[in-house]
Amino acid sequence: MNVQKENKRRGLVMTGGGAKGLYEAGVLHAFHLAGMDFDVITGSSIGAFNAIFYAEYLLEKKALPASQRADPLQAMEAMDPKIKAFHHAWLGLPQKKIIDDSPSGSLGRLKDDLLDFDLRLPDLAHLLWWWSDPDRSQAPPPRVWSSFLRLGKGLMGRLGGPTALLQIFKNNREAPFQAAIRSYLANFHMERSLIPPQDDSKLSSVFTQPIEPLSPEHLMPDSVESSGSGTATIPLVASGRKLGDFAAAGIDVRLTRANYRTGRLELSSYVSTSDFVRYLLKQAFRLEKSDPEKLPLGSFRLHLPGNPDAINAALASGRFPGVLKPFPIEAIYPADDPHNALLHRMLANWLDDPLVENEMTQAYLLQDSREDARDRWERVYQGWRESARMRTFFPQSRDVYIDGGAIDNTPANSAIDATREWVEASGHSHRDSCLDLYVIFLHPEPAIHPQEVGDPALHQVVARTLEIQSAAKQSSQAVTVDTINTFGQRAENLGDTLAVVLESCQELMGSANPDQRKTVQDRLQQRAREAGLRGYLGSSSEGILERIQSWSQDLTHNKLPLHIDKVVIYPDEMPMSTLQFTERLGYRHENAIRMLTSGCAHTLWAVLDHLGHQRPPLDQQDRDSLILVQQWTGIDQIPKDQAGWQEAQKSWTCRRTACVFHANICPRAAMKA
Repeated sequence: MNVQKENKRRGLVMTGGGAKGLYEAGVLHAFHLAGMDFDVITGSSIGAFNAIFYAEYLLEKKALPASQRADPLQAMEAMDPKIKAFHHAWLGLPQKKIIDDSPSGSLGRLKDDLLDFDLRLPDLAHLLWWWSDPDRSQAPPPRVWSSFLRLGKGLMGRLGGPTALLQIFKNNREAPFQAAIRSYLANFHMERSLIPPQDDSKLSSVFTQPIEPLSPEHLMPDSVESSGSGTATIPLVASGRKLGDFAAAGIDVRLTRANYRTGRLELSSYVSTSDFVRYLLKQAFRLEKSDPEKLPLGSFRLHLPGNPDAINAALASGRFPGVLKPFPIEAIYPADDPHNALLHRMLANWLDDPLVENEMTQAYLLQDSREDARDRWERVYQGWRESARMRTFFPQSRDVYIDGGAIDNTPANSAIDATREWVEASGHSHRDSCLDLYVIFLHPEPAIHPQEVGDPALHQVVARTLEIQSAAKQSSQAVTVDTINTFGQRAENLGDTLAVVLESCQELMGSANPDQRKTVQDRLQQRAREAGLRGYLGSSSEGILERIQSWSQDLTHNKLPLHIDKVVIYPDEMPMSTLQFTERLGYRHENAIRMLTSGCAHTLWAVLDHLGHQRPPLDQQDRDSLILVQQWTGIDQIPKDQAGWQEAQKSWTCRRTACVFHANICPRAAMKA
């Protein structure tokens, strides 16, 4: 497809996976080496953390002196310390003790206390079996009483004595055991999450605490966080950074989060009042529907007006259930930012606040210049205000958020929506615009050895099923993009064919007499009415051909889907799992480096493959990126045949000798050595 250069956009989609985000850190290193800029960046869970960093990276890159920005290699070298600090922060996470597994930490103290607990496994089995009995009208059998007394004896000393224990059971008659367990875990600050809420600052400090760029000394065994080299330290994200700062620089950042109360996806992104009104005018009808087909659980994303705090937006998106406490909405949208005033008034009084109505009215009137615009708006606004379903769907002041990846772990739709909004605002045609969409998966296709298929154990069946489910959840969206492209191209071809037919008909009508023209137009209007077509009927048949032509052009120009060139990047293997942030939980330094370097190598090749096979002419950024990637991979000439391409993929070696991982660490560099 021939897309005008100025109509091309680039999107980056980063998925979730906890410690697997190290692979994404390697992907971002490759984009850095290739000088890749993005117009929209989306992320969920750990992908949201990496998205915020790369947005900050691009923001600082845009602030470089013009002479450096004009030379892609100079710009890359200028930003190299930033990306190295990012890598150092990732590899230093075990020292941060995000999940504190030390003897004095919450987990360690809980373990020691459980060892002292005088309660046996048979006691727990008796209690749980009796409690789950749907007919508990009978008195508990003696063995259950003995287990219950043993449990009560152990809990009394830990919950403040018999009076306190009885009070817990009295106040929580429907779920006394759950209340007792929660009170017990409160002794270790773990009643709400595995990571105590007071340790949340450890996560935010990863972004804001200045850190040295990664150096070879940091990769030595038993190395400390600082090499002592005196190198200037660099914060990954500026403290107080807002998503509106990125938007002002042309970087649209969108992070998914899941509302714990509604169970629906919401977006953390910069949304002005005008954009919010425009969004509601298009989507409010969905919010009033109860039909799951109109408002699907996993694909609809609610936009809110405001300017989210960048770091807190990432923290809200990455609230892994059970590991981190749900995140409050007030922390995402700071009250001291004037851009958030509208949202905070809506949280307090919904649309009944006169200031809310006035601000949204002014935003609407700037978009609608018709004489009856105010009357139209008042009717629409009144309908929204009276809609109980809309009120329930929108956030409320006490709402909290959990991991966005729990519902949507491939936020490609957010990037597509952002591009569609840009196209509509700029007045370009959808089919004359293109989105290069780079999607990062953190799960390889779940292979299994044939010998393990025959007679799997229970735990193997469960693990295998979850692996397949996770991979299928991500790959299904990739297939959806291909399907959209296919049908979009077919519709465009059909529209072009209709245009040729209409032009021919108009030429023939020009040579017909008035009666013949009238007969043809009447018949055409009648057939269209019988077919239920309404886009161009009109009150009279006169001019129907012109109306069909205008309607067809509008559909082809504005209503067809975007053309999306998808580039999927994924690991061949995944040597670390989601929660392996410390060595006790399975973190291994060598595995972390394998993930980081493989992410970089896979991405360099994916960019080379994508740009090397595009039809000319490439725009300036693509030309610059292709030159840089060819320089690092050592592939000066793109192979013309498939066999040559496959051989190049197997044999290329990285020539970026200034990389910390180059000497005897990165497999691609080691092959050369």
